[in-house]
Amino acid sequence: MDTKKLLLKVLDSEILAYSIYSELYKIERDRQLKAKLKELIEIDKKHLKIWKTLGSEMRLPATKHTHALNVASLVFVRKIFGKGLTISIVNSIENRKISDLSKVFSSIPSKYRTQIVNYLVEELYQERLLKKEGGNGILANIRDVVFGMNDGLVEVLAAVAGFTGVLHNNLLIFIAGSIVGISGTISMAVGAYLSSKSERDIETNNLNRLELELQVAKERLVEDLKKHSENYRNFNKGINELISKLKMFKDPVYKVLEKEKDNPLMKFLKGSGKIYSRSTVDANPMKDAFYVGAFYILGAVIPLLSFLVGIVTNVNPYMNLIISVVLAGIAIAIISDLIAINSNENVGKYITQSVGLSLAAAAVTFFVGYGASLYLHVAI
Repeated sequence: MDTKKLLLKVLDSEILAYSIYSELYKIERDRQLKAKLKELIEIDKKHLKIWKTLGSEMRLPATKHTHALNVASLVFVRKIFGKGLTISIVNSIENRKISDLSKVFSSIPSKYRTQIVNYLVEELYQERLLKKEGGNGILANIRDVVFGMNDGLVEVLAAVAGFTGVLHNNLLIFIAGSIVGISGTISMAVGAYLSSKSERDIETNNLNRLELELQVAKERLVEDLKKHSENYRNFNKGINELISKLKMFKDPVYKVLEKEKDNPLMKFLKGSGKIYSRSTVDANPMKDAFYVGAFYILGAVIPLLSFLVGIVTNVNPYMNLIISVVLAGIAIAIISDLIAINSNENVGKYITQSVGLSLAAAAVTFFVGYGASLYLHVAI
């Protein structure tokens, strides 16, 4: 992707974030979060002005940014699923924006570099502000919640569709579908555990190495500052004093330090504690396995509900399959909505694609089962 396209992508994410903060601010009742949203809105107003000037300078093409569906979806998430999942999705948008900007930073005209540095400092501050507010609840772990539940929905829907074509019995379809759901839950949970454990081990090793490199860098930094500049003589006397000195000499570094006083790096530079530790590593194999398994089975239950009711009411299995498809389709649409706004995809297009593919999978397995019943005389 070329520089202009990436810059337009960053701008698009900036507009999306501003729109989301503005709408969430209107409905938010949590006073603390509402105050932070107001702060984020003001920051993004400044950022949009920077982008307007930069876009004109770099002759970025004018494009329409329509995020009404994305914003409405996130407002829905806030009302239904709560703060944790909402903040997790917004953080994903912020992370992607910074990642995209880092790829084109060197291509930005030098006269705008200072503004962009300030911009990045504030973006990192925004991310930390949101992360603190998001918490560690179940719904904050969007990857495990969304993808675990989505897999359970799609796989069990496809399975019961195939079983309906060949079994023609509500009880047997429910039992067979439940077996698929249970086996899928175990498989997904074990896979999530092994994947998370491997991720944690790799991340821990990398952090240990980085910690050592930072310790060496710190020693060199302190010595260099003492040797080369009178302005930094009292470096070890406290970070607040350092910020004051830097501000006095109009050194832009003070802006970074001022925003990041609570950052573990600042404590590290003052000689207290480490930046990283084992507790810093996000991966938790047992927690990830539990969440993936729990939400997989939650998703699996939805396509089975109509057959469970059908056992009691003796409704035709084909009617139960139609009900199952409708229920699963609604659930898949909601999950796809979460994935789309988390990935900054077009919500309508992504939902249509996900529901369409899921129903296509169910149709294929149904006709396979029906064909086995019709031509191979495999029927119960």
